[in-house]
Amino acid sequence: MKKLTYIKYNSIDLIKGLLLSFLMLAGTTTFAQQVELNIGKTDIGINESFEITLTVKNGRMNNYSEFPNISGFRKGRPSSSSQTTIINGQVSTQQSVTQLYQPTKQGTFKLNAFTMKVGDKSVNHPGVTLKVGKAVQRQSYDPFADFWGGGNSMSQNQSSQQFIDVKADAFYAVSTDKSSVYRGEGFKMDISFFIALSNKAELEFYKMDEQITNILKAVKPKNCWEENFNIESIRPQIITINGKSYRQYKIYEAMFYPLNTEDIVIPTTKLEMIKYQVSKRQSFFGRNRKEDREIFTSRGKTIRIKDLPDNPMKEISSVGNYRLRDKISDKELQTGESITFEFKVEGDGNINSIRQPSLSETDSLLFYPPSVSQSINRTNGKVLGSKTFQYYIEPQEPGVYELKDFIKLSIFNPRTKKYQTLYPNGTITVKGESLRNAQISKSDLGSFYDAMKNADNSIVMINQTNWVQIFLNIFVVITIGLTVFFYVKKF
Repeated sequence: MKKLTYIKYNSIDLIKGLLLSFLMLAGTTTFAQQVELNIGKTDIGINESFEITLTVKNGRMNNYSEFPNISGFRKGRPSSSSQTTIINGQVSTQQSVTQLYQPTKQGTFKLNAFTMKVGDKSVNHPGVTLKVGKAVQRQSYDPFADFWGGGNSMSQNQSSQQFIDVKADAFYAVSTDKSSVYRGEGFKMDISFFIALSNKAELEFYKMDEQITNILKAVKPKNCWEENFNIESIRPQIITINGKSYRQYKIYEAMFYPLNTEDIVIPTTKLEMIKYQVSKRQSFFGRNRKEDREIFTSRGKTIRIKDLPDNPMKEISSVGNYRLRDKISDKELQTGESITFEFKVEGDGNINSIRQPSLSETDSLLFYPPSVSQSINRTNGKVLGSKTFQYYIEPQEPGVYELKDFIKLSIFNPRTKKYQTLYPNGTITVKGESLRNAQISKSDLGSFYDAMKNADNSIVMINQTNWVQIFLNIFVVITIGLTVFFYVKKF
């Protein structure tokens, strides 16, 4: 489960940081930096938490990697601490981040070997087996509660605790970059959760694998080709909406290309989040927050799909913002030789749907069926790529040929809303004898039919050919003789 974190900075942390900076600038001696990785107890109750602590001694906790996920556990909110010690003018510091894991069921679970990094330093852990049993009864004495006359035990303190439901300044949205597109024109869809920088509520993602699967079943259009950007981890980015700053957690992003003119209806969907209520009376050992749930709902939307404008090129045009790059292996050759010709279409659009170029029939140049390859790059909210058609061309007649007279591709550009034709610029010069007549002579069957006209087609009775009868009699006698010979030899 991916996590959202709201970090609070207090005056004590600020004073510690300023003190550390002052001492370091003053030229005091510091110890060498160390990175440590420690885990808590591995045999816990279902109501307890497992802990992993990352510690940096005499260094800064900057750019540390994510804590591992554990099957059967849900990540909680991490906590941090820092400590500074000065002995005989030598300064030692320690900063720690502790990740809590809440078990979701009883049983035995495996924490696989993992590596964590802080800056350019790495620390490895071999992994461990975790056992989760029944709930454990816990009692914790709060000396501060007794000091202030608040009660004698944790259980008494919690029973009288009151929690505040802090309003979340956040929203969930299924967004598209366009509300109307042509058939075959792409539109981008993303599913995101937005949290205002001014938000005070503590929020965490909840069962995201299960939730996103159900959301996608509802919002993915059936009549479209999909190009998925494959978001592997949910990381925030700061954006501004109507003058207000938010952290955007993008959950899913893809480009869709309508295959017909049926309008696309995106229904409303729901995203459930964990939200913590905060205790009205904070305590060092008491329960300072309570887990709750809040459901956020997206708005529905309809995308209108327009048909391509009427034009003789309408049914044969590929849709996209494309350009052509062509290449010829040799511009001068002899009849009977062959060259390779690349017809490469590249740009922004559904690369898979680019049609094969149209060929004009000719006896002067033989075009063999092309080999096709394509490359697709999904990045920065765009699908860019190319599709290459590689032809072998074998000239049959000498002459100068402009390839634009033989091959072309029709496209509709949704940006300009116009049809256009992509023509190659290449020209080839062919020398040598004509091979077209040679090909005709090879396939000319006139001499065969002439021979048939002169052939004797009269019926001849078999009894008029004595030599045939003699041959058959000899064959029969030899066959009988060999059969008798092998039969006698066998017995």
